[in-house]
Amino acid sequence: MIPVEICINASDHDATAQAVSAAFQGDAATVELCADMHLDGLTPSLDCLAAARRAFGQRPGLMAMIRPRAGDFCYDSAELTLMLTQIEAAAAAGADGVVFGVLQVADQRIDRDASQRLLAAARRHGLKTTMHRAFDATPDPDATLQTLIELGFDRVLTSGVPWGVKGSALDGVERLAATIQRAQGRIEVVLAGSISPTNVGPLLAQLPLDIGPVSVHAYSGAQIAGQTTVEAVRNLQAAAQTPRPA
Repeated sequence: MIPVEICINASDHDATAQAVSAAFQGDAATVELCADMHLDGLTPSLDCLAAARRAFGQRPGLMAMIRPRAGDFCYDSAELTLMLTQIEAAAAAGADGVVFGVLQVADQRIDRDASQRLLAAARRHGLKTTMHRAFDATPDPDATLQTLIELGFDRVLTSGVPWGVKGSALDGVERLAATIQRAQGRIEVVLAGSISPTNVGPLLAQLPLDIGPVSVHAYSGAQIAGQTTVEAVRNLQAAAQTPRPA
């Protein structure tokens, strides 16, 4: 069984509730709540988080993006303090996990000190932790993966394609396979990048799925006419369970 995560554009209370309800009814394992998806996802409001929690019921799997601004993934001390506050607030609003990534200005590698502070804040509340696609912005994915494992991240979101370069997870399939192999079950690999019911089967058919936890993450691929729907989520679910050659 390949778990499916649905990314939700949480910029409006009512729309968030409707989208998360559709993901819940479609049996999504997790949802990732992001505001301002046109900016690649920012920290959602507490109002939207609370609406999402109600719509997702008691199912564990409500993940909140912790990203205070658009742009790069290098944050100053004030922004890091804000992120710590946002983690605390997300926990209080009922999140089960948080999604973040902090890189060093000098070399775009993982900022260990900042990451440790954010991880400690998440652990105090029993939150799962996911490194978002800042992973794909680092210069050495293998070294980055090892750092994430050493730091204790639970999950890593990746398309296998360098951040800022056009392409879907199918374009990054070789890198994704290498990441799963190197992870050896020590961290969950969450596959992202324009995943849809059409391409998820061919993608999964090319990956080593027996090594450790792998899940898929979709945004527009779980939508119909720009809206997250039960039908679209179920279509993605069905396709993810039947890997097939391209």
